[in-house]
Amino acid sequence: MVLSARVKIKGLYGLPKAHTPVTPAVLDTIIEFFQRHRGSVLGLTGAGVSVPSGIPDYRGTNGTYRVHGSYTPILHHELVSQHASRQRYWARSFFGIRPAFKAEPNPIHRAFASLESHNYLSGLITQNVDGLHLQAGSCNVLELHGTLKQVKCLSCGVKESRDGFQQRLEELNPEWVEFGQEMAQSGEEPKRRPDGDVDLPSNLQYGSFVYPKCHHCLTGDYMPTVVFFGGSVPDKVREQSYRMVDDASAMLVCGTSLSTFSAYRLVKRAREQGKEVAILNFGQTRGDGDATMKLETTAEDVLPPVAAKLAAETP
Repeated sequence: MVLSARVKIKGLYGLPKAHTPVTPAVLDTIIEFFQRHRGSVLGLTGAGVSVPSGIPDYRGTNGTYRVHGSYTPILHHELVSQHASRQRYWARSFFGIRPAFKAEPNPIHRAFASLESHNYLSGLITQNVDGLHLQAGSCNVLELHGTLKQVKCLSCGVKESRDGFQQRLEELNPEWVEFGQEMAQSGEEPKRRPDGDVDLPSNLQYGSFVYPKCHHCLTGDYMPTVVFFGGSVPDKVREQSYRMVDDASAMLVCGTSLSTFSAYRLVKRAREQGKEVAILNFGQTRGDGDATMKLETTAEDVLPPVAAKLAAETP
């Protein structure tokens, strides 16, 4: 049985040969950007922001799609309709979710939280599903593509914590728990993926993996509360993202190539309204032609010192 149709991964934009030097003048340019739009800058972040926390990205220098060209993600329609695809996902996630939940916010996450608390940032839209912006202390956060922290029933819609669901998976799959312990003792660690799953050894069969039915309706199957390839951002979330763009006077984009249209359309919307859009990303993005400012560097090199200086200048 074919578990996943081959899909062409789009958005592997070019990588630059050199970073933009992060000089005092460059930092001052970003500081002035925040000062011009104080309290009205909307942040938009992607997987690159969480790389320093040990979470892989998709399209960066060492991103999953760039390094592993044959990698095939599970598609939304497969997950909701195919038992074998759900087995594949939950088996891979079984080993990947614990390390993902152990990840800690890095200086970029903390910089965004500081910028918000000092009234430079109006809010934050993130494509990431790791919850690290909230963990770092940011408050007005919209998780555009959902969160790995919960699962939901495909039949009745009831939600359950991913941690509680993991405990049920472990109870149903004691041999997989044992295998995980053996891997840990041997020092072997499967290759992690951005969405909390891993590559499993080729000799491990998904067909033996058991996942539970909904504890509420007793018949439904679960999926994570995230937007998979081929899925759609919920209407309420999409409309909220539009309102956040409309209410801001400028946008700061960090750590994303904007390959997904759900994110790119927000940049496009901001520019159509005549708003400034600054992009901090090492590598070409879909929105480069829309940006009023583009720095070929990582947010890690820029945002922490900028946030620190602005915090020190705030009365």
